[in-house]
Amino acid sequence: MKPFYRFCWLLVRVFMIAFCRLKIIGIENVPETGPFILASNHVSAVDPPFIGSSINRQLFFMAKKELFKNFILAPVIKRLNTLPVNRGIFDRNALQMATEILKSGGGLIMFPEGTRSRTGELGKGKPGIGMLARTAVVPIVPAYIHNSKDFYKILLTGRRLIIAFGEPIGAGRIRSVIDGKEGYREISAEVMERVRKLRAQISEKP
Repeated sequence: MKPFYRFCWLLVRVFMIAFCRLKIIGIENVPETGPFILASNHVSAVDPPFIGSSINRQLFFMAKKELFKNFILAPVIKRLNTLPVNRGIFDRNALQMATEILKSGGGLIMFPEGTRSRTGELGKGKPGIGMLARTAVVPIVPAYIHNSKDFYKILLTGRRLIIAFGEPIGAGRIRSVIDGKEGYREISAEVMERVRKLRAQISEKP
């Protein structure tokens, strides 16, 4: 990890352990090396740093380009491997940057729903994650973050921050789907189904 990334990673990790009673499930499903996409639900602005700091390797992130106009936030997120995305349109430049990162062996965090869920419920996945995975032909690791919405309430309620990682959708499976819109939607739907299963598994635990 780069020094600044390591510093921020450690700061967030300590916070999660000390104040959020962090529990990580299935970390063995996250590749220690090589390219992959980590696909998670998204309910809070803290999801990217929380998920990133639960994994013992440096990752890249995708964020709406509006964040890069904030003169305080922009210098920080640029140093934390964040890529700007123009939401609402097909952002060819973002796709190219993400593909290059994956083909160079990097790991990338994405939120298949495309935006935060205001209710906490899982929505429908966008085809973008399918397009990127099929273009780069890399595995996708599903993830579910639990209790990050209004996470500060953990201090008052005794709830626990849980981050779970499921078994990867392998590169062979990704390669097997049609390289087109139909295939992209198929991959996206499978990702969201696996995220839903992770949520169900967490809900069943005492």
